[in-house]
Amino acid sequence: MSGRTRQALGVVLIAVMLWVVIYAPTPLVIYEPGLAFETEPLVQLGTGEASASHSTEARERGAFLLTTIKLTDAKYWQVIEAAWKKDFVVYSKDSVMKGKSEKDYLDLMALDMLASQNSAIEAAYIYAGIPYTTSTELVHPTNPSNQITIKAEDIGGPSAGLMFTLQSLNLLLDKDLTDGLRIAGTGTITADGRVGGIGGITYKVVAAHEAGAQLFLAPEANYAEAAAKAKELHSEMKVVPVTSLETAITAIEEAAN
Repeated sequence: MSGRTRQALGVVLIAVMLWVVIYAPTPLVIYEPGLAFETEPLVQLGTGEASASHSTEARERGAFLLTTIKLTDAKYWQVIEAAWKKDFVVYSKDSVMKGKSEKDYLDLMALDMLASQNSAIEAAYIYAGIPYTTSTELVHPTNPSNQITIKAEDIGGPSAGLMFTLQSLNLLLDKDLTDGLRIAGTGTITADGRVGGIGGITYKVVAAHEAGAQLFLAPEANYAEAAAKAKELHSEMKVVPVTSLETAITAIEEAAN
């Protein structure tokens, strides 16, 4: 084999290896911190208009922040990167999707989000003393002007329930429950206001910290892990455990005083 032939084969081999590392699909996914963003534009009352704009005055009043996890298909270069990158964890697709196709998994996440929205709206109505009825997929207040609509866009899963409830109450009670704080959090919620644990709490703590949250509401089941992560980050954000909508509101009031 001539020198030029060996050189050409070497170039081809390198090109193939680079393609595999950079572009080739893998049976793996990556979890990493997502974004923490305000719930205000996602929750609407009555007329269908957003509760308020992102004005300076609104930011000074405080805000509720929804925390998310970013889940993406992994490439081999990302798998290599995960060996030293913090909060960047690789899992097999099967372990995450439990044998479901990607479409079926995303459909399930969408259904969980819809159920979570309905529970959040019910919990807000019950806390505010607003009468309502339910149908197959909707919650209807007796007075249409109290209709809460949540537009979750492409967010999936049930863990935004608590934060959606708090934002709904901001509208229904016509008061700023944040007490001027930037409050992040997570947790499922039932119609009677019980807050449940979720997965991936550490990713959400990172997202909240990076977004400048001052208070993080963690389900009691996840509190120890969340507090440990905040300590690791040397965050000034206060992490508090909550078991219900009532304890979440009480925690906010205590943090503001």
